[in-house]
Amino acid sequence: MKRNYIVKVNNNSQKFLLVKFDSSSCQSLSSFLNSEVHNFYTHIYKELEAVVTGQKEASEFGGNILNIDIGKEETELYYQMDDESLGEPCFIPTNELYKLVLEWKEMEDKMYRGEDIFPLMVED
Repeated sequence: MKRNYIVKVNNNSQKFLLVKFDSSSCQSLSSFLNSEVHNFYTHIYKELEAVVTGQKEASEFGGNILNIDIGKEETELYYQMDDESLGEPCFIPTNELYKLVLEWKEMEDKMYRGEDIFPLMVED
């Protein structure tokens, strides 16, 4: 899955990280990482880890704009509002989402440390 990490600056001169996927079917995944993981990383990480390691069979989380239903094999990410213009639900293997959440946090930490690596394209 090919993705691009970029750093933007808002009107208050605050930097923030965005990840964009090449596939248009990943719009809700991009929004999830950019919004929910940014705001609720610790909680999301713990819930994903509990399912990936077998401590829980399943879990769910509701953020500001997206919900996730975490299953042992697959996780669904979907917008809370039933509005198709926001994006389609995304189904992703749970272990892959877990790795993406860890990667996103690592990239955000690099941004805050001022590492000059952005924009950065990652593909696996």
